[in-house]
Amino acid sequence: MVTAGPWLDGLTEAQRAAVVHPATPLLVLAGPGSGKTRVITRRIAHLVAQGAAPWSILALTFTNKAAGEMKERVHAMLEAELAGARGLQVSTFHSFCATLLRRYGSSPAAAASDGTPLAPGFSIFDTDDARDAAKRAIAAAGFDTKNWPPALVLSRISDAKNKLLDAAAYAAEAGDFTSRSLAKIYRAYEAELAKCNAVDFDDLLLRVARLVKQDASVREELQQRYRHVLIDEYQDTNHAQFVIAGAIAQAHGSLTVVGDPDQSIYAWRGADITNILDFEQHFPGAGVIPLGQNFRSTAHIVAVADGLIRHNTRRKHKDLTTELEAGAMPQVIRALDERHEARVVVDEMVRQHEGGVPWKGMAALYRM
Repeated sequence: MVTAGPWLDGLTEAQRAAVVHPATPLLVLAGPGSGKTRVITRRIAHLVAQGAAPWSILALTFTNKAAGEMKERVHAMLEAELAGARGLQVSTFHSFCATLLRRYGSSPAAAASDGTPLAPGFSIFDTDDARDAAKRAIAAAGFDTKNWPPALVLSRISDAKNKLLDAAAYAAEAGDFTSRSLAKIYRAYEAELAKCNAVDFDDLLLRVARLVKQDASVREELQQRYRHVLIDEYQDTNHAQFVIAGAIAQAHGSLTVVGDPDQSIYAWRGADITNILDFEQHFPGAGVIPLGQNFRSTAHIVAVADGLIRHNTRRKHKDLTTELEAGAMPQVIRALDERHEARVVVDEMVRQHEGGVPWKGMAALYRM
């Protein structure tokens, strides 16, 4: 067993513990600014140092930018210090699922709910394509886009797919007029996709989740290929992603998830916080390592954030700390209304600018 190497240099005690943890279920509770990307990339390097083939490692995240950064760091480290990273899979969930459907799309488990198979060379609809297909589906189902806006329809269908409900399954559960109406549109939407030999982004997850659940030969092949699974931003996973990751990792148990329920903000698009909160129930005996040291924010900011988030009830506790300077004391200003709020922000930026702070050194954050 290799116990030293450059991939272990410069790590905190908690980071090192996460990197060298055995190849068994592991939950890394990574607070903001705690170096989670470093932990994932170093853990991949450590697995390779222990003898794992790079092609047997699967690392999944949510954005192309995050996947690119992770891949770049890992490749640089493995090429420089170890045997190289040939075959290492670092990608987004959707990209990974698209690759699987290109390979296994002929399986009946990947077919549409009416049994229509996914033909080779299928297209992946982007947002505009999906909206146009939704408009046609609404009309085909006998409804009007004034009462059924395409954006609303696609949002409802997306919610259903994230819960692994295809058109037939959704129709079976539809109990009221609105749900039954949407079920008709959903069926028509599936027909539009089939007509174009296309899938949308949610289909990528839905069909692969069904694939790994229902097709034993595909599931076993993936389990044999990917002996180590690592997932970033685990608090943002939905049910379909939970099923995919769990099915691949269940045979060997080498599943590392990194995330923070305190930073879960995507419930509105299907993220299921129970995936991370109940990780130890899903994977009994899992290790849990908190990363609470913040390398990004000053002490006052960390203290305010820590004090505030402790009021959350659905969370896993970790102490947030930093070794950076105290910094400026955060201020909370209660505005009378949105216009007063905007005026306060502008006045403060002007004051800062007159005091020598350049405009490019300031940022105003707001919610739409």
